[in-house]
Parts: sequence; C-alpha cells; structure tokens
Amino acid sequence: MQHFIDWLKKPVRDSIFLYWELLKVMVPIMVIVRLGVEFGLIDHISLMFTPFMDVVGLPPEAGIIWTTAMLVNIYAGMVTLVALLPEAPMSVAQITVLGSMILIAHSLPIEQRIVQKAGPSLIATTLLRIVGALVYGAILNLIYQGFQVLQENATIDWLPSTAVDAGWLQWTQDSAISLFSIFWVILVLILALKILEALKVTDFISKGLAPVLGLMGISKHAIPVTMIGVMLGLGYGGALIIREAKEGKMSSQDIFLSLSFMCLFHSMIEDTLLIFALGADLSGILIGRFIFSFIILFFMGLLVKKMPKQAFDRLLFKQT
Repeated sequence: MQHFIDWLKKPVRDSIFLYWELLKVMVPIMVIVRLGVEFGLIDHISLMFTPFMDVVGLPPEAGIIWTTAMLVNIYAGMVTLVALLPEAPMSVAQITVLGSMILIAHSLPIEQRIVQKAGPSLIATTLLRIVGALVYGAILNLIYQGFQVLQENATIDWLPSTAVDAGWLQWTQDSAISLFSIFWVILVLILALKILEALKVTDFISKGLAPVLGLMGISKHAIPVTMIGVMLGLGYGGALIIREAKEGKMSSQDIFLSLSFMCLFHSMIEDTLLIFALGADLSGILIGRFIFSFIILFFMGLLVKKMPKQAFDRLLFKQT
C-alpha cells in the first residue's frame, strides 16, 4: 500500500502544478469569452471566421475556439469550447472535426519557434499545420456528412450544462464546477500516461509505428527521435532534434521530414485523450489523423528527395 501511495505522489504533484499554471490562462479566457457573449462581441468576431468554418462544416464560433488553441494551447481552446458550446451547440461529428484541427494546429507561437530553431522554415511548417488542419477538417466533414454518422448532439457529460441566457451567478457556479472537473481530467490523464508507460504500451506503439516512418522517407537514424515527438510531444521531439542537428547527426532533409510529421501528428496519447474527453470520436482525432499525416508526409518525402539542395535550402530549410 505504501509503495502505491509513493507512486501516486508524483502524478498528483504534477497535476496540481500543471493545473495551477493552466488556471492562470483559463480563468481570464473564460471571463473574456463570457463578456464577449454578454455584449454581443462573439457574434461580430465570428463573422470573420465564417468563410473558413463553412469549408469544414463548423459554426463560425468554432473559429474563435480554434484560434485560441492556435495562439495559446489546447487547454485554452478546451475552455473556450466549454464557454461557447451553449452559444453554438455542435454534433459529435463537428466536435471531432474541430478537435482534429486543434490537434494539428495548436500552441503555434511556442511549438513553431522550436521547429524553427531546428532548421525547418517557419513559414512552410506553420502553413503545413494551418492549411493541413483545414484540409483534413474539410475531408472529415465530407465523410461524416456523406455517411451521416456522428450527427447526434455533442454533450460533455462531466461538465455542467449552462443555458445560453444564464445569469452571472449561475455562470460563475457552473464555471467553478467546470474548472474543478478539469483538474480531475488532468489527473486521470497523467495517471493514464504513467500506467501506459509502466505497462510498456508506449514502447510497443513506437516499435509498431517505426517501419511506417521509413515509408515517408525518414531515415533509420531519425526514426527514434521522431517517435519521441509522436508519443510525448513536439517540445520533447523538437528539443532532441535541435541537439542532433547541432551535433551534425541528422541531415537537413531528415530534420525537415521528421518535424513536419510531428507538426501534423504529435503527443499521440496525451492530446488525443484530452480531445476525446470533450466528446470527439477516435475515428477522426486518432485513426483518420494518422492516415492523413502519413499520406501528406509520404508525398512530401518524395518531393523533398527530388528537390535540388539549393531549392530545398531556400524554400524549406534555414541553416542554424
């Protein structure tokens, strides 16, 4: 029993630390969104996103959620979604489309700076993530609409249901419950990752995916580092690639392809579980996203291998 308590202490401490850091971001965002709804600003801001959201079959308000996730992080996007869901109810299919787009393009100021420091073009990789998210969102929407699947209304069962016309007191109470619930989601997520790590599940997944990376043109030397980014996140993988690049252990083509794949598909377990908790379906946020990322990188690999080095360095890679 004591061994279990000792094992539990670190995930709990990590959860509390992460939660406290997130609260500093989430609370102001919730208040700003509430004020935006109260004074009708959301309706006006949403108009800017209408053309883009129409392409992926989402309400205009979804553009605000996605933009928040892109500029801040997934948790900020999640809080914005919770705040706007009463204003713009969505189906499970729409939550899956939006969640998939968030998983591809989020935390851009931080993550893209890491990518840039490793060498790949900031503009090229940022466009890859934003345009890739929109294209994948459009494809996913066509599939779900065409086959009429996941069309039922999305509900987040672990959060209170706040009416659109709820007063400030009710909103404050529901928001406090939501923030409290998010802590437990974080704790469960961190515990799940620890359990998967203890059971060597992440190692098993890495070994299974490694041969697939080779088909994208990523060399054997770059595969282990790429898998770290795929499993743990772009920050971890990018930092290792920066080190490898400085030591001259990876070619510029490997660095570019490796980070491009991570841009589209990283933090495979943690981020995916977080979006899954919001009601998204795994068919889009995990299976379809991996297939889409593989297809994109397969053709990018063919293109990069055929590009003259001068053109590659000028358009896609800046020597660090």
